[in-house]
Amino acid sequence: MKLIKFYFSKKVKLVYYASILSIFVFIWSFLIEPSFLVQKDLKFQTWSGPPLKIAFFSDLHAGAPHINDTYINNLISRINDMSPDLILIGGDLVINGVIGGTVMPIETLAELLKNLKAKIGVYAVLGNHDWWNDGEKIANTLEKVGILVLDNKARLIKLNQHFSFWLIGIGDDFTGHSDVDEALKQVTTQEPKVLFMHDPASIFKLKNKFSIALAGHLHGGQVFMPGYGAIITPGRAPAEWASGWTHFSNGSLFVSKGIGTSILPVRFNALPEYVILDLKNKNFDFIVNKQE
Repeated sequence: MKLIKFYFSKKVKLVYYASILSIFVFIWSFLIEPSFLVQKDLKFQTWSGPPLKIAFFSDLHAGAPHINDTYINNLISRINDMSPDLILIGGDLVINGVIGGTVMPIETLAELLKNLKAKIGVYAVLGNHDWWNDGEKIANTLEKVGILVLDNKARLIKLNQHFSFWLIGIGDDFTGHSDVDEALKQVTTQEPKVLFMHDPASIFKLKNKFSIALAGHLHGGQVFMPGYGAIITPGRAPAEWASGWTHFSNGSLFVSKGIGTSILPVRFNALPEYVILDLKNKNFDFIVNKQE
């Protein structure tokens, strides 16, 4: 009888502690972690040109729980404080049915984002949620406030009289808007290539050599379990690409965890982040000049 009582007593305690832990994880994942904003500092030491500082963020999902105008203004202020030479936006600026979200009109969001400051400029590509909410309107609204949309487009950027590079934007693979061949067709010289895209799956189509590529879309899985990894990753990209570096024979890819949330307003072990990327080469000491 004592053994039975001990067994049930131990079982009740386990259930109790498991319940407490579950409540804590729920509160953390839905109410606390999604409200965070961390800066991810990256160094890329094999850049062939003068120093270049790039700010990159993706998956803002404005209007998702926690991602309101105050949060967005904080993001903008923190990026501007880093004095980036170039700002890249990796798509999914808006929401599409996230639980607990409130739609933020693209006109309202664009008025906030126009305060982003960079010496060379601010560029964007569109994500799947943008296309599901009238991608052409979103692109036009962004361009009206000075944010240039580079879906499947390339632009030669001259840093100074000695060095230029190609900035290449790739359309969203998840919604069938990715056209790597069209973007690369516009690259007419051999300068280094910096790519950015929403869905990293576009890399599968890229055979040319490039310096670095930046992407989002995968949200770090939104829920990333220790010992297992990302629970769910949308699209064709493997779960191993959910966040961080992946190196290929023709270049290096960094996938950001992004900022907002999709479908469920949850993040666990996948802190919202924006990226500050320093491209450096100790052989160069030129000042990066504003693109005319």
